[in-house]
Amino acid sequence: MRPLVIILIVVALGAAVLTAFLATRFLASVQQQQPAQIAQEAAIAGVEEVLVAARDVSPGEVFVDTDFRWEKWPKGAIGERFVIKSAAGEDPLAGYRDTMARRSIMAGEPITASAIIKRGDAGVTSAVLAPGMRTVTIDVSPRTGAAGLILPNDHVDIFLVTNVREFAGVPEDVGRDLLSQVAVEAVMRDIKVIAVNQSLARPEGAGPGMNAQTVTMEVTSEQAQKILVASQLGQIVLTLRSWARNDEAADADAKAPIFVTDRNTSKLLDDLMRGGLDNELFQMPTAEDEPAPSNSPVAQTIRINRGGAVTVESLGQ
Repeated sequence: MRPLVIILIVVALGAAVLTAFLATRFLASVQQQQPAQIAQEAAIAGVEEVLVAARDVSPGEVFVDTDFRWEKWPKGAIGERFVIKSAAGEDPLAGYRDTMARRSIMAGEPITASAIIKRGDAGVTSAVLAPGMRTVTIDVSPRTGAAGLILPNDHVDIFLVTNVREFAGVPEDVGRDLLSQVAVEAVMRDIKVIAVNQSLARPEGAGPGMNAQTVTMEVTSEQAQKILVASQLGQIVLTLRSWARNDEAADADAKAPIFVTDRNTSKLLDDLMRGGLDNELFQMPTAEDEPAPSNSPVAQTIRINRGGAVTVESLGQ
């Protein structure tokens, strides 16, 4: 190979190595400049420490210091109602100790004066209610209150269980084949629970449920009147709803029957009331149906063979 060709190859390799080295240095310098540029832009815009919730807080829960934290926010994103550490004085949490959440607050959400209420102030429960809403309270038991699994901020359906014949004043011996005895009616659906017993929030360290004697719900004035009337007509039963909200749940509510009777529930009972089954199959035998015992002696006969002569003799006569 001629010397000129060798020289050209060496020069080309050197140029390639130099180009790769310079490209690597350039990329490294760009990567170092990006954090510095971001920090410089943040310094120009300015940041402040804002008071936010350190965890998810339910309405009625009492705040302690560990429920708050300070988080850096750009000045341009800070609202007028936010609590800023630099402007909060010597003890920035002084105005927020011994307060309760007025509404649900998510972790990382800025704390504002409108989201809290001081403990002991009049109208703590009324502060939790949505504008224009009322409260109504009913007694519950483990059977009528979903075994104590209903907690504050859950949503429930309200059902009324009635004895139709007793309500209609039908005598026991009249109308049995025409009128159902038990009926369950959906009074209203998707009602928010404000408190269980006197607790606006789930007690700290409690299990999955509460030993409930009363449940207080958030309703309109008309709904409160209907629930109070229903409580005088029969037994109120609450059923717990899912937190999920979707079109399928709405369709299921729209298609659900308003009331269900014992005849809707039991095909056997419905057939009996229609006379479609033989009632004798479901009746106990009476004394009149059983044969009377006989006190007369039972006659017996024997055959006697005397030398080929067979005679029949009767015994017990």
